[in-house]
Amino acid sequence: MLKEGFDPKSVNLTEFESKFSETTFLSSLKKDAKKLGEEKVYDALKLFHCYKSAKTPVFAKTTIAGALGYLTSDYDIIPDSLQVYGMIDDIAIIDRALDEVKGHIDEQIEVEARQTLKAIF
Repeated sequence: MLKEGFDPKSVNLTEFESKFSETTFLSSLKKDAKKLGEEKVYDALKLFHCYKSAKTPVFAKTTIAGALGYLTSDYDIIPDSLQVYGMIDDIAIIDRALDEVKGHIDEQIEVEARQTLKAIF
């Protein structure tokens, strides 16, 4: 939910672009792919390709940048090193972001995400 008075046009996403390059993001995602599972990796890839789409509005991109930034960050509410519980926070963030931007994920984004998923698993 956006704060009242927030102007999405004022957000400068260029500082996040290096984090979401194909190479940088995918190498980070690959290291946690088995822990996340194929379904959640696919969800993260849908977010990634939605972020890259020129059709995605800035407010949706800010949601995605926050979620994927959290996913690829070394800092977590629940450390990823905890065997069973370590990915719960990451999964919750992915799910929430996906719910927020699902209207911007079209068939082309899903196709791109599936193709990228094949390269990971």
